[in-house]
Amino acid sequence: MDVKQMRLLDFFESPAIKLEIPPYQRVYSWTPRQCYELWLDIMRAARDNREHFSGIVIMTRESDCAEGTERLSVVDGQQRLTTMTLLLTAIARHIDAMGLADENLPSPTLIRNGLLHGDDGESPFRKLTLSRDDDATIAAVVAGTALPDSPSKHIVQNLAFFSEQMSQDNFDPIALWQGLGRLTVIACYEDNSDIAQEVFESANSKGLPLTLADMVRNYLLLEESPEEQERLYDEYWAEAAGVFDPDPGSRKLNSAITAWICIRFRTARVGNSEYVYSSFKRYIADEFEGERESVLLELRAFCHVWREQWRYHAIKKYLSRPWAVNGAATLTQRFRRQKATNPEYAEALWRKLEKVDDKW
Repeated sequence: MDVKQMRLLDFFESPAIKLEIPPYQRVYSWTPRQCYELWLDIMRAARDNREHFSGIVIMTRESDCAEGTERLSVVDGQQRLTTMTLLLTAIARHIDAMGLADENLPSPTLIRNGLLHGDDGESPFRKLTLSRDDDATIAAVVAGTALPDSPSKHIVQNLAFFSEQMSQDNFDPIALWQGLGRLTVIACYEDNSDIAQEVFESANSKGLPLTLADMVRNYLLLEESPEEQERLYDEYWAEAAGVFDPDPGSRKLNSAITAWICIRFRTARVGNSEYVYSSFKRYIADEFEGERESVLLELRAFCHVWREQWRYHAIKKYLSRPWAVNGAATLTQRFRRQKATNPEYAEALWRKLEKVDDKW
């Protein structure tokens, strides 16, 4: 297997590659939410002037390709390749429509002819061919022609999303292009399709999936020195996790982290762990200006509170506790406990509390 780490734009710039999505692959399914995460990663890479790893592309080389071309069947990575094709199409249209001419921006012709199309010496060809249900739509989008009668919903939606982002008053096309230039991928080329499939299965399905707690811990500790990682882990994380022992699968710890993120970070939405983690990561990377140790300090304090209130019916009680040390006040932190003065309300509240299981 030939494995290379390269810039994603360099991958697309190869003039002789033909990328094909096999019929057995699922249809394009990214939504605007995933596209927004990619957009933020790109703009963050430009702002921080650092590379951003955007994934692995696994391909098999097909033997029946014309001389001068390399036909590649994409085993894994079609979602991001399709999304990049849509983003490149959108930026080419934007540069064209706005009449932008800057040495830091490519021309629309260069994007269309150099990145979206290849040339085998005889005639230009579209570099990315999708599976049957999506290909007519992507072909029309790249060519700028009328969409088919039943277009792919996700392709149309995501192209519209990127176009809308570029129509914002604060959009900086140069920053977007600089960020695109900092995206990297690991490209895996394999002649044997069976081996390529085994690599795909190993990368995507073997082993235990990461929990929300795993992802948050790794993100907060990864950039520290080994000595500092050990200190922060022992002082904060081990205690935060330990208050829930026994906790197989980190179920209680994951619940505490989810509650903390959804209360602390206003844009968070309760959903699967990927949604919650995305909100957390976005806040730490783009808005938080303090030390990560203070985040661990707050999380540790919240875990002690959550351990006492391991039921969602008690949420208002722990919301009013002064556990927060970072950023804005929590949703109900401005409220103070006081004695109930309405006898009817007090009686109703007491009846509700009597129904709570004592073990909680």
